[in-house]
Amino acid sequence: MAERTPGTPGTPLPPVPPPVPDAPLDGSSDDAHAMGLAPVTVLRQIAAACTYPELLEDPAVPEGARCRARRILQEMEAGNIGSYNHEHRALGVPRRVAQFLQRRDAGVPSDPHSIVLTNGTSSILPFVMSLLVDVTSACPTGVLVPVPGPPVHARAAGLAGAVAVPYPLAEEQGWAVDVGTVRQELRRARARCHPKVLCVVNPGDPTGHVLSQQNMVDIIQLVAEENLLLLADEGQQDRAFDPDQPFVSFRRVLWEMGAPFSSTIQIISFYSLSKSIAGESGFRVGFLELVNVEQAVVRPFHLAQSIPRPCVLGRILLDILMGPPDKGDPIQQALEEQQRLCHHLAQQWQLLQEVLAQGSLRCQPGQGGARACPRLQLPPRALRQAQELGLEPDVFFCQQLLEATGVLLAPGSEFGQAEGTQHVVVSLLPPAATLKSVLLALTHFHTTFIQAFS
Repeated sequence: MAERTPGTPGTPLPPVPPPVPDAPLDGSSDDAHAMGLAPVTVLRQIAAACTYPELLEDPAVPEGARCRARRILQEMEAGNIGSYNHEHRALGVPRRVAQFLQRRDAGVPSDPHSIVLTNGTSSILPFVMSLLVDVTSACPTGVLVPVPGPPVHARAAGLAGAVAVPYPLAEEQGWAVDVGTVRQELRRARARCHPKVLCVVNPGDPTGHVLSQQNMVDIIQLVAEENLLLLADEGQQDRAFDPDQPFVSFRRVLWEMGAPFSSTIQIISFYSLSKSIAGESGFRVGFLELVNVEQAVVRPFHLAQSIPRPCVLGRILLDILMGPPDKGDPIQQALEEQQRLCHHLAQQWQLLQEVLAQGSLRCQPGQGGARACPRLQLPPRALRQAQELGLEPDVFFCQQLLEATGVLLAPGSEFGQAEGTQHVVVSLLPPAATLKSVLLALTHFHTTFIQAFS
């Protein structure tokens, strides 16, 4: 049989040894525990004691954790988490969330009645967007979503009967939100929909950027001029690690801008236990805060019985994280865990840049979040072959990478990307040795791939 020319359809690429014995290896998930990070022990101990009160007298559970569990159970109806515990959901936890937000934002006031506990971000987003859709209008509602960004925003818009309007982040500016670009997308979108919502993800996912305060001021001014509601996905805030670019909430920036912005701009912001220092994705709990949101939108949150509510145990874990620890409080361990997580992510970003520098892949610096989004450089022949196969170029690359190395990475097209660019998404949560293996396999394969298709 005649040898095929490298890069022609069906040409096998030179094999690269799998980096780890147990391939395939998921290298792009943002699920903390699935990627190898250990739970915060004291949170699990308190949850266990609340669920099984016999542990309240068991010395195997530290006294500090048992004491906190007793205090929690005293707030429960009949001292039992098995009840509905409506007051705990409607008043107790929201009050402590509001206090947490006020401490986080240097005293900016927060009203407990503006806090809505949710069963995670993905399940509440379609409900939020549905409240903004005018079903009587022949022109659909538009929701501007960042690319790259979490796919959940565009999907939620579709489920709510709205139209997702992608706007590209400025990669060469550290994935900033380019207000001029957003304006262009707004003008184009008005030919097919009525844009009402601007989604912003800060810290970014999967890009790992943290917005500067000036960029946030520009965004708020844009929202004011265009009469948009700002939907701020701030779920990754506990994972911001760069002291030179700290996380600052949109509600704080809005407050510091003063009138008329602070009293008129509508913001709905999100927080999730999945992306918190706890990383507890399985409990499905978070909250949203409604800032300056008109009552017609606020009222359904408190009246609708169809809103997915968090389970009592999930609310307990969220509640624990919201309160400031007293001296000697076991929750101090959770704060120490946040410091360790941020240090881990900072080291992982440094490792990523060092390994990628050995090859031809490049990635914008990161300041927060749990993932990175390196940019691929794919030869024209590879682009043509992907087209012949009916695949996005980065999907084709990731398939070849998986077959050759056993490493599973997400293509950037799953998160959206600027036209003509290709990316892969890499998780920074695994242990350093695992991440290094993934990155070495990626850089080696990328070099081999370019040679094969040149």
